[in-house]
Amino acid sequence: MNKRIVIGLLVFVAGCSGPQRLVNVDALSAEEAGMIAEERFTIALNGCLDRSETCGFRLDPGSKTDTVKVDQVKHQIHAELNDAFGQQAFREETINMFEQVVRRALGEAFKDYDLKMSAMGIPLKDLVPNVYRSGDRDVSRMPASPDEKARLTTDLSKLWRADAQLSGRHIAIWPSHGWYYETRLDRWEWQRARLFQTVEDLFPMSFVVPYLMPMLEGAGAYVHIPRERDVQTHEVVVDFDSEKAESNRYLEIGEKDFAWKKAEKPGYRHFESLGAVNPFEEGTYRVSTTDTVSSAMVSWNPDFAATGRYAVYVAFGKEEEATRDARYTVHHLGGATTISVNQQMAGGTWVYLGHFDFMKGSRPESGRVELSNVSSDPGKIISADVVRFGGGMGSVERGGMTSGRPRFTEGARYYMQFAGMPDALVYNVTEDLNDYVDDYRGRAEWVNYLVGAPFGPNKNRDQVGLNVPVDLSLAFHTDAGITQNERTIGTLMIYSSTGAVGDKTFPDGQSRVANRDLGDIMQTTIVDDLRAKYDPNWNRRAIWDRDYSEAVRPNVPGVLLELLSHQNFADMKFGLDPRFRFDVARSVYKSMAYFLADQHGYEPVIQPLPVSHLRTEWIDSGKLKVSWEAVMDPLESNAAPDAYVVYVARDEGSYAPGQWVRENHFVLDEIEAGVVYRFRVAGVNAGGESMPSEEVAAGQPFGAQEVPTVMVIAGFDRISAPAVLEYGSFRGFADFEDEGVADGMDLSYVGRQYDFDSQSPWLDDDAPGHGASYSTLETQVLTGNTFNYPAIHGDAILASGYSFATSSDEAIEEGLVRLEAYPFVDLILGEEKTTTGPGMLTDFQAVSPEMQKMLMDYSGAVIVTGAHVASDLAGPGASEEAKGFAEDRLSFTWRTDHAVEVGHTYGIGAFENLGEIWFNTDPTADIYRVESPDALEPAEGAQILLRYGDNNMSAMIGRSGTSGVIVAGFPFETVIGGRSVRIELMQSMLNYLSNN
Repeated sequence: MNKRIVIGLLVFVAGCSGPQRLVNVDALSAEEAGMIAEERFTIALNGCLDRSETCGFRLDPGSKTDTVKVDQVKHQIHAELNDAFGQQAFREETINMFEQVVRRALGEAFKDYDLKMSAMGIPLKDLVPNVYRSGDRDVSRMPASPDEKARLTTDLSKLWRADAQLSGRHIAIWPSHGWYYETRLDRWEWQRARLFQTVEDLFPMSFVVPYLMPMLEGAGAYVHIPRERDVQTHEVVVDFDSEKAESNRYLEIGEKDFAWKKAEKPGYRHFESLGAVNPFEEGTYRVSTTDTVSSAMVSWNPDFAATGRYAVYVAFGKEEEATRDARYTVHHLGGATTISVNQQMAGGTWVYLGHFDFMKGSRPESGRVELSNVSSDPGKIISADVVRFGGGMGSVERGGMTSGRPRFTEGARYYMQFAGMPDALVYNVTEDLNDYVDDYRGRAEWVNYLVGAPFGPNKNRDQVGLNVPVDLSLAFHTDAGITQNERTIGTLMIYSSTGAVGDKTFPDGQSRVANRDLGDIMQTTIVDDLRAKYDPNWNRRAIWDRDYSEAVRPNVPGVLLELLSHQNFADMKFGLDPRFRFDVARSVYKSMAYFLADQHGYEPVIQPLPVSHLRTEWIDSGKLKVSWEAVMDPLESNAAPDAYVVYVARDEGSYAPGQWVRENHFVLDEIEAGVVYRFRVAGVNAGGESMPSEEVAAGQPFGAQEVPTVMVIAGFDRISAPAVLEYGSFRGFADFEDEGVADGMDLSYVGRQYDFDSQSPWLDDDAPGHGASYSTLETQVLTGNTFNYPAIHGDAILASGYSFATSSDEAIEEGLVRLEAYPFVDLILGEEKTTTGPGMLTDFQAVSPEMQKMLMDYSGAVIVTGAHVASDLAGPGASEEAKGFAEDRLSFTWRTDHAVEVGHTYGIGAFENLGEIWFNTDPTADIYRVESPDALEPAEGAQILLRYGDNNMSAMIGRSGTSGVIVAGFPFETVIGGRSVRIELMQSMLNYLSNN
């Protein structure tokens, strides 16, 4: 009889026989019993594909059994499922649910058999990460090497970070691809297509650079990155033997026994452009000996081309007896910051010290780096090589030309050469044949070289390397793929259970299944958080075990994250929103904290969220009090702050090192008249330091007791993606309606979308179909909401002879500030307006009902400036209550939300003497661009004060008097032409309102 017929009959009998006619499986041959079990198992599996909710998880459509064997002697069923089944997240409870489904399908015939299920050769229970188990932890995937926790840098002004939970941890991250040289086309180009106003070569950097890296650093970790992290295009390199070295830019001081001398090994030499050379093999460096007192010193004195914020990097030599405590002091506009560097690691590459503000020109008092030989580790070798300020422009030549782009846009292959990596082992594995391949292969080998033997590059794992104990690595990418509905493509995780040479363990013996633990934890945290905050249906894709280079090559635990599809409009509606980027970065940081805590046996604590409700007030004869409120994280019960750090700055200077406080307030006792004091606050706990708060400010003029005080309300909180346009198959981001608001800066914007046809196919990366975007601004970093506008307003108020204090709008709305104590209110609205964000979240109403009530009850004078104040309060769609408030209290009616494209106004009536006032509409300026200002009309009793130059529409209205009002359809802080113009405008407004 045909074998398949026999199997079918056996299955029929096994499935249909009642209790009186049970099939005696033990009486069958092992092959026959296995056939019955396999068929029944397949029925259960297919049922789970149709009804995932009954099985505990959603299976990959390709899931099936490879083999099912029955051991009749031991009464065991061994089911090996295929790899597709294994690429999902397993938990003890879901495995139990699936086992129950399978047992029901197997029936009474196998009720006494043990069921053992595996996928990818691993028992299902062993695919549950250690952190999610109730017991029976797999020690093989725990670290086999001693837990070194050696810090590379320690900021001696932020010692609380040295005690944070990730202190001494080293995390390697690379965000996607980058601008590269395509040999075949003899041109530099992106590795991916320009889609939905960005390109994957930059898009992941918008998660990593402004959010993920600062979060990890706040938690105490040192973050290594094989691409330039600084968006500053100016660069200054000061080196002892540079071709451009000048005696006054590099200075040495050393007593006789501690005099600096030339080291025997090579060091850095600066080149304006790099061919096929390693700059760290072409120069020299200097050495001395550490001492208990400062007996030797080097000073690097740059000459800056422009005032701005610069990353500061140092480099030093590789010395066997190197000190663990080399103290660099950065003199900057905020004072002096001393950072201890452990020179026993990372010799011969760039070591990041931090970002600092510097003034244009050569100003050693606030623009230099010093290295002293004073150390807690005396008698050791201290070395001094080069200091670099700023990210600069790409300098590696390919095809006879450099990229012509800022270095931060370039692929890792070029930065790794610039950073001294060995070519054949790391970034030039194809021997100059294919930069694309070298770029993605080199990133992982860079990690291995950082660590060194026995974890070195896979061509030579015994390579000494840089002695950096990297704890984990992450390749942060986005993916391609399209859905024709509102469902997201979602989050894919890729790891490898084997190494580049097929080994199942890392060089120290730790199982590479640890990679799966890390990947599962990260994907779980991201998806759970996004479902809780944005989209309950956010798609969790597979956990792939694949030999992708960035997953298989690292010799430390590492994963490759494909967060979402940059090609899919549904995904990118989330991806372009800064709030989403912050939350994703926090999820990634949390997952790393969870993984490392589990690996090393401690309870993870997550750093706090930024504080809110900031406010300043004058107390006790001129003392200044700053207050705030902690923000609890609904997703993390242990993320509450235990203390706070208050950062203080004066006028336009940088922030000084923070001051630690236990309470949610801080008093500044000594106040200097005529100075604008600025404050930011961070929360601190055992997990580390939060991201900083928005900025508040205060100031008093000379004779402050005799002048009125203006309450400046910081009401511009909005950060958002561009406007969304959806009309049938016409879908995309409508910059022409609303460009959105970046959080601080946007380094990932390339240009406006021009292909809105969702049916438009991809043809080539230069013709990518739906979502295709221009390249107009892809080398620019665009300024968004920098959350520092009270100081700009306050500076003009102070210069007008008034005192000022600040409050966030939330503190006003909750009654934490008594407005009646102030005769004037200056409400900053910037580009605040009601915005529907990702997941249909609506936020950022320009003037909330609570604020409307506060201002209705307030008897003083009110200044309101903002691009959308009129349209949000009184435009189409506004409530009757809001329109009534606009007309009755603010004395205006709405005219249009697209008044002009050019920011030109001129004064009339009471403001005729002002002449012309210009505000910014340039997207490349250092203040945000106003792309869509409001025009508004005066209500009864009010008058026009400014008109727009293009069309004579009303730009500002006013009603004079002590309870009067001024409302402008453009933001005050965007006024250009210099400080004097803003002062003159503020004086005019305050004088107008002071007239009874």
